[in-house]
Amino acid sequence: MSALLSFIGWSFLPSLVTGWILSFWYRFITRAGDPIPQRGTPRWVRDYKRINISVIGAYLLYTIYESYHGIIHTPNFYAFMRSNIDVDERTLKSKFRRLTVLYHPDKVGLGGEEQFVMLKLAYDVLSDPVKRFAYDRFGPDMLDWKHCSSMYDYLVRGGTMMLPYYAGSLLFLVILSVLGKAEFGRYWRFFTFFCLITFETAVVTRPAFPSLPFFAPLLPFEQLILARKIAFTTFIAISQLAPLFQSQRNTGPPTVESMRPQLERLFGFTKFADTEASNLLALDFLPYESDVDAVRDVQTKMKNWLVENTVRNDPEVRDAVGNVLKKRRTGVPSGAKGNR
Repeated sequence: MSALLSFIGWSFLPSLVTGWILSFWYRFITRAGDPIPQRGTPRWVRDYKRINISVIGAYLLYTIYESYHGIIHTPNFYAFMRSNIDVDERTLKSKFRRLTVLYHPDKVGLGGEEQFVMLKLAYDVLSDPVKRFAYDRFGPDMLDWKHCSSMYDYLVRGGTMMLPYYAGSLLFLVILSVLGKAEFGRYWRFFTFFCLITFETAVVTRPAFPSLPFFAPLLPFEQLILARKIAFTTFIAISQLAPLFQSQRNTGPPTVESMRPQLERLFGFTKFADTEASNLLALDFLPYESDVDAVRDVQTKMKNWLVENTVRNDPEVRDAVGNVLKKRRTGVPSGAKGNR
């Protein structure tokens, strides 16, 4: 359920927040009377990409912190026993005796019965080295594994429980690669996936579990829950960033091959326009088709008009005419210029 809610949040929150921030930013920096950049303009696209990348990165960090915060505030058996995760057997027994006296139903009434049952269950698991080994690595799920009696049995059962999760995830990544989907970040997806498998295998099989730096002490199964959530949200973040970085790559200098479709369409349009212009010109000459002199007269006038128009629009001709007019006006009295 939490994964579904996280996916729903990723589907609309980054774009929604980006739109709000961009709108506020433009209203803040734009002076009164100046136009605000509109959607689709180069500046709007550039600013949207930058803000969206920042929002996705910030939301990724927030989801990781939220996952960590939820894990450390979910009580485990050590929290019920009010002990550290490295508590020894003697200290554990002493704490259990004090807590059972404190929460015994004869003392606190029926309201403490549930707490007393949890204390008894936690002590039974943590006082047994084999069950404690399994609980540290697989969490409360190991309570349902009735036919396991050794560490090996628990490891085999835990491996069979993890296998469908990783097999399904790997199959999903392979299908995306074969179909050509999610090309951006494909290497990092597979790299993160195999890093997660390596980390989980090391955490489960090692006799002493590692501690994560800059984090409060977490049990191995809590570390694995956090690692899976980080991998899941990272995959989604990469998918969100893919269109942004792909569009940035496509904004490089155009090549002949990339412009070939546009050039072919432009050539086809030019050819079509030339054909239509020829047909319209032939249609205009249709009334004069039987009058050879009139057609010749129109052709001569059009030719002269084209020559004159070309000469007038030529920069060198315009400069020469301007110089001649300037020389003619030189030395002419101001009154004479006005009379002209």
